[in-house]
Amino acid sequence: MSTPAKPELLTPRQISALRDLLAAYCGVYLDETRNASLAAATQRRATILGQTPQNYVSNLGLSIDRAELQRLAELLLNHETQFFRNRPHMQALRQVIIPELHQRLPPGAPLRLWSAGCATGEEPYSLAITALEAFNDRLDRPVEVWATDLSTTALERAHTGIYKGRSLANLNSQQRARYFTARGAELAVAPRVRELVHFEQLNLLEPFPTRARGVHIIFCQNVTIYFQVQTCRMLMERFYQNLDEGGSLFLGFSETLWNIFDRFRWREVEGAFVYYKASMDALATPLPPSPSKKTLEHQPLATLPTIRPRPKSEPPAQFTPRPPRPPRPLAPISHPAASEIIAQGQTLLDAGQTDAALAIFYSAPLVGAHAPQILALAARAHADRGDLDLAAAEARRALELNPLTTEAHLLIGLIHARQGRPAAAITQLERARTLDSESPLILFHLAECYRQIGRASEALRDYRTTMRKLATHPPDKLIDGVAAGWLSETCRRYVAMISGEGL
Repeated sequence: MSTPAKPELLTPRQISALRDLLAAYCGVYLDETRNASLAAATQRRATILGQTPQNYVSNLGLSIDRAELQRLAELLLNHETQFFRNRPHMQALRQVIIPELHQRLPPGAPLRLWSAGCATGEEPYSLAITALEAFNDRLDRPVEVWATDLSTTALERAHTGIYKGRSLANLNSQQRARYFTARGAELAVAPRVRELVHFEQLNLLEPFPTRARGVHIIFCQNVTIYFQVQTCRMLMERFYQNLDEGGSLFLGFSETLWNIFDRFRWREVEGAFVYYKASMDALATPLPPSPSKKTLEHQPLATLPTIRPRPKSEPPAQFTPRPPRPPRPLAPISHPAASEIIAQGQTLLDAGQTDAALAIFYSAPLVGAHAPQILALAARAHADRGDLDLAAAEARRALELNPLTTEAHLLIGLIHARQGRPAAAITQLERARTLDSESPLILFHLAECYRQIGRASEALRDYRTTMRKLATHPPDKLIDGVAAGWLSETCRRYVAMISGEGL
C-alpha cells in the first residue's frame, strides 16, 4: 500500500502574500502566530479545487478572486461569542443612553442600532433585549437593530435564533423566561426579539449601504483588534461619518482608539467607557489637551440631558427631562494610578487569578502612555485562558502603539514557543531581553528555545544567568504563575544535562 503524499509546505513568502490578500479583502490580519491556521485553510481549499497549495496561492494572487477569498476567510474567522458578553456596556445602554436618545428623538422616529461584526447573532439579539428592557417591554418608538457580518456561515446560524451551551451563560433567569422559548437543552429567541433584528452580509471594508447613515448606536466589539492600525483608522473614520450627532460607539476593551483616531470623544456611563460623536455645538467648545499629551478627554454630551437610571417600574414615556449639564472633563488618570493598575494586575496574573486581573484592567479606559503595557498584560491573561488568537492580536496592537512594550514581545514569543516554533520565538524573546535584561523569565524561555534548536552554548549561558537572577527570589515566589524554586531547579537540571553532553 502506497503512503499518502505529505502536504506541500508553503514558503514564508507565500504565507505573507496570503496574509496580505486577506487583510486587503476583509481587514483581518493574521500575524505569524496564525501561520499554521492559514496553511491548513489553504490546504483545505486547494484540495477542494484539485490544486496544490502553491498553485492555489499563485492563482489567487493573479486573479484576486473575491469569492474565493470569502471562502478562505470563512475557514479562518472566529465566531465565538455570548449573549451579554459585555454587561457594563449593556447596562449603560439600558439605563442611560437609550433613555437619552428617547428624549432627544422626535416622537415616532426609530431608534437605530448597528451590530457591526455580529457573528452568530448573540450581540444583536442582546441589543434588542436591552432595548425592550429599557422600555419595560412596551416600545414607545420603533427600534431597529441592523446586524452585519462578513461570514455567511455565521449569519445562517444567527437567522435560526437557536442557542445552547456557553453562549447562554450570561443570561439571567428573567431574561431566559421573557425573551426565549425553551427547546430541550436549547433556547430559541422569542419572536418579539427577532422581529427587531435585521441580518445582512457586509464586508466592513466595502461601501456601507444607505441604512448605515445616521445610526444612533454602533457596537463593533472584538473586530478591529484583528485589523492593522491603518485599517482600523479608516474604519473609524467611516463610522464617524455615518454615526448620528451625539451617537455612541461601543468597542471592545482591547480596541483603544488612543493614538489611532481622535475625532471621537469618550465618557464614562454606568462604569462603562463609551465613545461618542459630539454635536457641532460641543465641537466649538474648547477642549482640554488630548490624551496624547498625558491627559484624558472625557466629557458628557453637552447637548443631551443627563439622566440617572430610572426605577424598573417607571415607564419610559415618563422620563423626566433635565436641563443639560455643561461639559466637564474627567480628572485624568495619573501615572501612579495607571502604575497601580499594572502592579495589581501583574500580582494577580502571577497568582493565577486571571479573571480578577482582567477585571482590574477593564476598570479604567485604555488611553494614555500606559495603555500598551496594560493591553499587553490583558493579552497575557487571555493567553492564560487559552484564547491565543485574541492574545496575539492584543499583543500585536500593543506593539503597534509602542514597539518598546516588553510584555508584548515576551507574550508573542511564548505563543510561538507553544506552537512549536522556537526560532520565531527567539526573535521576539531577544527583543524582550534587550528591553529588560534583568527578567529571569525572559532568560529562562530564551534558554528553553535555544536548547530546542540545538544552540547549546547559548542555552547554557542563559540557564546559568537565569539561576543567578533567581537566587535573589524566595523559592515560593510566583513568577508568571510559576514558583521561582521550580524555575531554578529546572535550570540546574538542564545545565547538568547540557554540560554532561559536552564531556
